[in-house]
Amino acid sequence: MKLGFIGAGEMGGAIIRGLLKSGWPKEDIAASVHSQASAERLCAQYGIGAGTDNMQTAKQADVILIAVKPGVVSQVLAEIQPLGAKTVICMALGWTLEKLQAALPGWPVVRIMPNTPLALGEGVTLFAFGESVSAAERQAAESIFARLGKTIELPEALFDAGTAVSGSGPAFVYAFIDALAQAGVKQGLSDEQSLTLALQTVVGAAKMVEHEHIPPAELAQKVATPGGCTAAGMNVLKTTGMDEALAKTIAATVAKAQEFGKK
Repeated sequence: MKLGFIGAGEMGGAIIRGLLKSGWPKEDIAASVHSQASAERLCAQYGIGAGTDNMQTAKQADVILIAVKPGVVSQVLAEIQPLGAKTVICMALGWTLEKLQAALPGWPVVRIMPNTPLALGEGVTLFAFGESVSAAERQAAESIFARLGKTIELPEALFDAGTAVSGSGPAFVYAFIDALAQAGVKQGLSDEQSLTLALQTVVGAAKMVEHEHIPPAELAQKVATPGGCTAAGMNVLKTTGMDEALAKTIAATVAKAQEFGKK
């Protein structure tokens, strides 16, 4: 299956890196970007074909992946529309299936929201499928991202909520790791020591949740022995409102995503 990326910035580049790492043939990946200098960097960095002609990239592809900023999507779709129907996968915030289908009538269109850890094969990709997508096209689209982590199909009404948790979520986790490390530094650890401890603790805790099949809140209770030091820390998290802060964080992210959808 030949993939044509229109746009290969932060997210598009992460997908390309993840696919190559998973063994996807580099000769089956092409990209079109905004400048010749960017195209040359992609060629040198990944060994894939790259240029600045969106239509040429789309013609060569079995599946077209739109990885440009939301404000550029309409221009790109207008460019490729004369080509004739191919599967189009769009990851631009706010571009609903209705908008995509209006721009590409009769085309099989897929809306996704990936996150950057897929570059390491540890990502999450949300999917919503247009009415024109066949079972075979659906399977092909999902198979691309199944190589990069987990894939989850959501009703489009829940897409913004899913985007807030998994699409934006890595940034919130990075911020937590940084805060945990900085707190350790304030207690006398070196920057390197504290970051190593914080990072591995988050990695290990996430794997415990994944493999123990116990709700995270229950795992927290098992660690926080009554009257112990962990319990003392957990009490501070509760009284300072960590749950409320995260709820507000996700709500704000959802609200902003909904704004994009209305534009």
